[in-house]
Amino acid sequence: MNPIHFSVNAARLAKILAVLGRNGFLEFLEQIEVPSSWLSRLVPTRRERLNVWQRIRVTAEELGPVFVKFAQIISTRADFLPEPLIEELKLLRNQVRPAPWEQMRPLLERELKGPIEETFDEFDQTPVAAGSIAQVYRAKLRTGEKVALKVQRPGLRKEIKSDLEIIGWFALKMQQHLPELNPYDLPAIVREAGESMMRELDFTFEARNTTHFNASNPHPEQVFSPRVFEQFTTKRLLVLDWIDGVPPEQARLSPELSARAAQNGGRSVFHQIMIAGFFHADPHTGNLFVMPDGRLCLIDWGMAGQLTRHMRYFLADLFAAIADQNPEKVVQVTLANAVTKRWVDPVKLEKEVSLMLRKYQHFDTASGDFGRIVLDLLYIFGSNGIRLARDYSLLAKAALAYEEAGKVLDPAFDLRSVAEPFLKELNLERWHPHTIASLFYWDWRTAIRQAREIPGTMMRLLRNLEEGEASINFVHRGLDELRDSFINGVNRLVLAIIIAATLLSSALIVSRVKEEDLFSFPYIFGTLGFVFAVLFGFWLLYETIRASRKK
Repeated sequence: MNPIHFSVNAARLAKILAVLGRNGFLEFLEQIEVPSSWLSRLVPTRRERLNVWQRIRVTAEELGPVFVKFAQIISTRADFLPEPLIEELKLLRNQVRPAPWEQMRPLLERELKGPIEETFDEFDQTPVAAGSIAQVYRAKLRTGEKVALKVQRPGLRKEIKSDLEIIGWFALKMQQHLPELNPYDLPAIVREAGESMMRELDFTFEARNTTHFNASNPHPEQVFSPRVFEQFTTKRLLVLDWIDGVPPEQARLSPELSARAAQNGGRSVFHQIMIAGFFHADPHTGNLFVMPDGRLCLIDWGMAGQLTRHMRYFLADLFAAIADQNPEKVVQVTLANAVTKRWVDPVKLEKEVSLMLRKYQHFDTASGDFGRIVLDLLYIFGSNGIRLARDYSLLAKAALAYEEAGKVLDPAFDLRSVAEPFLKELNLERWHPHTIASLFYWDWRTAIRQAREIPGTMMRLLRNLEEGEASINFVHRGLDELRDSFINGVNRLVLAIIIAATLLSSALIVSRVKEEDLFSFPYIFGTLGFVFAVLFGFWLLYETIRASRKK
């Protein structure tokens, strides 16, 4: 957290520390060296019946909507979060008290650029849903269409920015003081999650995702998303077709229609992942509606995954290696497609993958193991310093979420049987002569272009050396503690100067007061200056001695 903003975030930080202490995380705060003066008033409350993962979930819920939303986003990082924590964070729901209509109406009319009555014939002022980011209202346009309005809550951007700064400060402290977390680069992960959260504040992003899915969806008669009314949609307002559907657990379909709906949804999800490379990253039962005719509707495209052709081919290789129970091939395929920041021990990695594969010895006949395998592998890769794209975590989460929704519709739903045809189709596409010829052509074309650029690049480099314009830039890392010590030292020096100036000015004021004016304003003002200077002087001396003893 930027020290410049500390005074702004101090009250919020104090509340966060209190909640962490109340939920039994006092030892963690001491580990990351939060000043003991901040922790002296915290009294931990042991929740004996809750394990550490449950206490993390409870803490996020107590800290409010921003932390709930952040925890939901960070739960997609299966490469560093253990599975029990991911399962616990899946229980988080945005149970937020709706903002009053008196606050929402001015914001809505500002986005509509006019009174509500000019756009809508009917408007229900009671929200049908309220989340951490937005509230949803039902209305009817003057043209007759029933619509859902997703309106962003007021003052949200400032609140999110403040909490993200505090979370970033915690991440930096954890990275500095908890060596077991060093492989994960927590500040970078927090920044990525924060960027994702800020992107969700722009509803035009969700609108584009929804429109793109509708345009590329091959079977809208089976699965679809609401139509976007682009003429009314802004960064803080999203207007969609109203959907008269229900969540899967409330659907009242015949067994045959329910089974067909589950199969259709599974095929849509794997077409998105394996063929289109663009998929809904959070198709849980709250974002999936079942229509009376058995069609499925996917809503809330604020979080979507994107897989390049190369990434989809990696998935094909990975699952072929898993089906063959070949840990060596799993490691080889992964290292060929990963970015590593430190040396990876392939023998240790292969042993851990072998242990994991024993859990799925019958993957070729097992049901519902697609997402679970990816989650387990991502955690093994992350703990060994291997970074893969976040989209792989998103697809694992999507597969698991849809497996749960599919089993609600049809208890006999088999996710593996749905995935298998798409894996075969992906392999056929990959090894098709046209695909191979196209890749060969573009690789050679790129190589020829780069070869032609080499002489020009060498000439520019030599010219820069000749003219003395070449320079070497050094990037210093690991200086965060030195920076903090420098800032603390400067703050103490400034405080010492203020104390000295207060003593001097108070002495000058008191020395000029006559004996008969001992109770005059200048005398009282000068005496108070002495008192405050002495108090702050003793406090500064105490803090300096305490800091030196800690070292």
